[in-house]
Amino acid sequence: MIASTQCWASVSALASSALAVVDPLEIDRRVEFEALPGGWARVAGLLLAAAILGAVVWMYRREGRAGASMRARMILAGIRCGVLAVLIAIWLEPVVATYVTRRIESYCLLMVDDSASMDLKDLHRGEEQSRRVAAVTGETPTSPVRRADLAQHLLTNDDHRLLRKLTERNRVRLQTFADSLETVCTLEARRQGGADPELAIAEREDRAADATDGPPFAIRNPLVFSARGSATNAALALRRATQQLDDSPIAGVVLLTDGGFTEPDAYEAVAALAREQRLPLHVVGLGDPSPPRNVRVVELAAPESAFERDPFQLIAQLSATGFAGTNISVELYERPADGSGDAVRVEARQIIVQDDGPLEAQTFTCRPKRVGRWLYRVEVPIEPTELIADDNRRQTTVNVIDARIRVLLVAGGPSWDYRYLSRLLERDDAFDVSCWLQSADVDAVRDGNTIIDHLPTTAPELFAYDAIILLDPDPDELTQDWCRQTARLVTQYGGGLLYAAARMHTPGLVHDERVRPLLDLLPVALDPEADLILNRIGHYQQHASPTMVPDAALSHPVFTARGGGTRGDAAPFVDRLRQGAGEIYWHYPVLREKPVATALLRHADPRMVNSYGPHVLAAVQFAGAGRTAFLAFDGSWRWRRYGEEVFDGFWVRLLRHLVEGKLLGTKKRGLILTDRDDYQLGAAVAVQARVYDEQFAPLSAGHVELSYSIDSLTHQFDLQAAPDRPGWFEGRFVPDRVGSYEITLELPGAGQTEGLTIRRLVQVSRPNLEILHPRMMRDAMVSLAATVDDGRYYEMDEAAQLWQAIPDRHESITVRSRPAALWDSGWTLFVLVGLLSLEWGLRKWARLL
Repeated sequence: MIASTQCWASVSALASSALAVVDPLEIDRRVEFEALPGGWARVAGLLLAAAILGAVVWMYRREGRAGASMRARMILAGIRCGVLAVLIAIWLEPVVATYVTRRIESYCLLMVDDSASMDLKDLHRGEEQSRRVAAVTGETPTSPVRRADLAQHLLTNDDHRLLRKLTERNRVRLQTFADSLETVCTLEARRQGGADPELAIAEREDRAADATDGPPFAIRNPLVFSARGSATNAALALRRATQQLDDSPIAGVVLLTDGGFTEPDAYEAVAALAREQRLPLHVVGLGDPSPPRNVRVVELAAPESAFERDPFQLIAQLSATGFAGTNISVELYERPADGSGDAVRVEARQIIVQDDGPLEAQTFTCRPKRVGRWLYRVEVPIEPTELIADDNRRQTTVNVIDARIRVLLVAGGPSWDYRYLSRLLERDDAFDVSCWLQSADVDAVRDGNTIIDHLPTTAPELFAYDAIILLDPDPDELTQDWCRQTARLVTQYGGGLLYAAARMHTPGLVHDERVRPLLDLLPVALDPEADLILNRIGHYQQHASPTMVPDAALSHPVFTARGGGTRGDAAPFVDRLRQGAGEIYWHYPVLREKPVATALLRHADPRMVNSYGPHVLAAVQFAGAGRTAFLAFDGSWRWRRYGEEVFDGFWVRLLRHLVEGKLLGTKKRGLILTDRDDYQLGAAVAVQARVYDEQFAPLSAGHVELSYSIDSLTHQFDLQAAPDRPGWFEGRFVPDRVGSYEITLELPGAGQTEGLTIRRLVQVSRPNLEILHPRMMRDAMVSLAATVDDGRYYEMDEAAQLWQAIPDRHESITVRSRPAALWDSGWTLFVLVGLLSLEWGLRKWARLL
């Protein structure tokens, strides 16, 4: 005897499942006999039971005692058979067994490539390829078609027909992959929803959204793919996707991609993983497999700044694919960076493309028309057949600096270096010098282009200068407050500081605590035994000693920068120094250059060495926002006998290097910094700004407002004040397109006419890995699908039918719970005793034994 009932229930979570979604359970309850024999024993038992029951009936029919009617005898026979039946049932041990059947849903992984290469637009020139695109988009392509848009059409066409077909047999997990894996949602298998024709969400990445009321099909309509990933790691994405499903069966994996996998041996890794886990791969190719044609401006190198009337060079590195044997045009444009004028073509030239790959670097010589920030753009006209149109241009800005560099020259006495250096700076149009000779009378006429009648001491006075030169100054006039303000000019405001040692004041100045803020900025470590060394080598020498230029310093800007007029070229200047033109008589010994400093000159006398090597004679370093230099000798005026370019060139180049920090951005009370100049599309641009008020004190505000602009579009964003860093503000923004972004900060203080706007330019481009091979990798995807069991490659117009190749692979697991015994209970005894009592009573009533 078997009885069964069925019912459906749901559970909110299964602890052993990683799916975290509701699975249906089938519960079946049955009455079974634990001791029921099987085979021939069961047949023999049934025959024996039937024989016993038949014998009971037969005996009662043959009962001949008086008073026992046939009806009474049959009732008694029935009661006796009931007792026997209960005993037989007890012997067979009847129980109630519960069977729980859990259905494990199978999944179809639908993975959409969301890397930057999917943002490319293909022309689809071939007739067959054009037909395929028309079948997907519904219209013949007349302009380039974005690859990510093709994926969108495939999933949303005909009211999401492909998704609906895939959910007829399996759950569908929709994911995007690039350099990481993102889950959009999981769709229920439609057989779970009965007759409901809607696509229902089984799982979403945003768990909170599950609690909201809304339509069953909550996928964005239409689906939008940003295509911003910087790489395409398909193997890693596939492995993570399968790990997320734990042990759930996978009916198939559908890849919508252009095949531009960027990891090494990516196709082999995907195929090995698919074979290992027995994953049927269904690869849908999106894009144009024909060889691409593209010209790319890879890089545009330019100096950060240039001085007025000095020519400078722009170097453009280009690369071409598919243009072998043809000519391409390269054009250079310039315009004011503030947008006050239109771009003007400066030069155009033709290049013959010999073969695919990098082209010969193109060097342009530019002469800026006036002081200010200039934007230079190198571009190659876009050909109609080019695959990528937004990499044909690249631009940069050059800060053209006013030739008048303001210098404060402070000297302890009228040395020959002071006399020749002051005259050099006075007659050089690049400098505006103010001289303060400490040993002169109060009423003496001062030297310089701009005459001063006192030593500048306040912040507005000092901060008007780009560099301060100290030629063996007298420390008695240098107060501690003056030294701190000068240190602030260098470290916070980007000014330059040069200290030149001499016999008169330097040995005593280095021990004066008032000038400690300046000494700490110098690029050398002072030697505590310097006085002893001076006594040993003597304060006066009768013979000159040679200097040498270390090999490590040959690439330093002081020796490589080019000048104009009497300044000569860098190479002859360095050659003369290396040939002995930089001889000296006296020097102040220091221990060594600091770890972040560069030694420009060293002593060539083998006796002038210490444990750190030859004595340092000249060194430079960065100090905060500015730069500092130290000269351990005097008498550089003697170099003039080797030619003016030696003395003049050394001092002019050294001063220009020192003032670049201030002239490149900190001169106007503010500075915009980014962690780099080039960004990949989708990466956040981290921006820092340092802002001062009108008194050159750190701006005290909770935030400052900046803007960034590209293609005549401007967006505002805020920088928040940085904790524990007065005057510093931090923030970020995410570019949404490729190109050059200009970040602008309008400084507070509208009453001023100068220095109210700070700008910085950053370049945003597509990830290089994604566009090195922009064509759709059709052959590679075909080979990938062929190496996997049940794998197949689909053209984009065939994708609508791929659901037919993905079977239903859901599984059912049935678990039998512990049975509940029916025979071992009080009811069994009650029935048995009741039947026997009833039989006994009937026998007495019928007057039978």
